[in-house]
Amino acid sequence: MGRATSQAGLVIRLERLVVGYLDTNCWIIAPDLPGRPPALIVDPGDDPDYLAAAAASYEVVGVLLTHAHADHVLALTALAESLNAPIIGHPAEREVWAAELDHLKRHGYLDAGTATAGLVANGQAPRPTPGIPLWDGHLDQEITTPTTISLGPLDVQIIPTPGHSPGSLSLYADGHLFTGDTLFPGGPGLTSPDYPLTDFPAIMQSVRTLLTHPPETTIHPGHGPDTTVGTELPYVETWQTRGW
Repeated sequence: MGRATSQAGLVIRLERLVVGYLDTNCWIIAPDLPGRPPALIVDPGDDPDYLAAAAASYEVVGVLLTHAHADHVLALTALAESLNAPIIGHPAEREVWAAELDHLKRHGYLDAGTATAGLVANGQAPRPTPGIPLWDGHLDQEITTPTTISLGPLDVQIIPTPGHSPGSLSLYADGHLFTGDTLFPGGPGLTSPDYPLTDFPAIMQSVRTLLTHPPETTIHPGHGPDTTVGTELPYVETWQTRGW
């Protein structure tokens, strides 16, 4: 568990829990308060028992999806049920999830984007874990416009950032951006004519919006290591020119 002082002087608890076949960063975000502080869980990609055990120290007020690609949602239903927590996301992601299930039905494994061929070749074709229920598309709270969720003294801003998927969301909590698969060290997330429902112009607009935050803002992506706004901002036009 990490603790970080926000720009507003609050101390935030941040837990990164790496799960699933694409090493997805699932996040627990909470103010650093005694007892069981209120928390959001972001992107429960797999292993619901592991995530539920990590969440036992918190009063979970919601489980939020940055988007509905399978590597971010496979533990969603089981985790939300075990914690009796509402599911939060953008309704456009139901179409994304339907495409994921269609790929599974047609091919017998899930679409892992550019990693799919390698996983299949290595005998690690991505599939749901038997016995863990799949999401049925239900959302308890639908977010389509900028929204703030309060965790006690900590306000978490939910920002629509379409492009990697039509309903992608990012989160900002004083000094910390949680960008899902919208922004990584080195550029935006995957968009391709071969990857359903992605949109490069849209993701670049989303990236530009995210990079208006102060340079010292830490970016926590959906996979891999952190970066900062100041580190990534000088390269926006390079990404725009290369087209990915």
